[in-house]
Amino acid sequence: MPRAAANKSLDEVPEYTGTVRGGMMLTPAQEHWQKVMASRRGEEGMTSEALTAYEQVLHRLRFDQARLSDLQSTERKIDYKRTVLESYDGWIEGVLGSDTGLADEVLTTVMIWQMDVGHYDRALTTADYVIRHNLPLPDRYRRTVGSLLVDEICDKALTIFSAGDATVDPVPLAILERLAELVTPLDMPSQVEAKLFKTLAYTLRLSPEREDKARALSLMQQALLRFVNIGVKKDIEALTRELKKTAEGDSASSDNTVMPPPKTTPATAGKKADKSKTRTTAVKAKSSR
Repeated sequence: MPRAAANKSLDEVPEYTGTVRGGMMLTPAQEHWQKVMASRRGEEGMTSEALTAYEQVLHRLRFDQARLSDLQSTERKIDYKRTVLESYDGWIEGVLGSDTGLADEVLTTVMIWQMDVGHYDRALTTADYVIRHNLPLPDRYRRTVGSLLVDEICDKALTIFSAGDATVDPVPLAILERLAELVTPLDMPSQVEAKLFKTLAYTLRLSPEREDKARALSLMQQALLRFVNIGVKKDIEALTRELKKTAEGDSASSDNTVMPPPKTTPATAGKKADKSKTRTTAVKAKSSR
């Protein structure tokens, strides 16, 4: 879209009504306009139009938050967030693309909602921006961004393990490792670090590979050292026994390997030769009589 088109005023762009009843979402034109305005926010000489665009998106966020406060069921809240998240895509894409680093309550709130609905990849992409620019979280969150990320993702992962429902997939290891890569440089409480190590360990323990199980044991031990009540003592004992048993089995298998017998001359050939020699000797003896 030409820049002139993007310079339209709010009156010229179909306004979002602030409601999701009936599944109403932004049109492609509204999404593009939202993205352009987000990218211009923070530019030198930023126009009042860009400021107004942020206020409009923030107003929509306030409306959605009010709707959420009317819901009591956690599942209903998650469903609502999943429904409205798409309407913020243009804004988030514009903010991340411009990389201005301005404080943005819409961005940080959407990041949290993305985790709530299980969109971990997108949430961690947003989190990388938040961490790089040291953006503040909304006032109602009394935690640092590192602690928030670990709590939101690892609590869900550990709950899945506790439920023991085979029909529910665990949080992917790739997500947890990406999370660890993002938050490891950050200053976090030891209990939060222990939770991250425990979650990684429980996930690695599912692997059939001995190397992954050994890494899981190491992470459990690190978790215990950071927080004694993290709840991994029995897991450490069980996994230690499992790894020891596996090692003993590998050793016994190696000791009991059967060596192939050495090659020998077939006995039948020798017997045939002996019989032929016996017949020749008998003929000679008979002819000499």
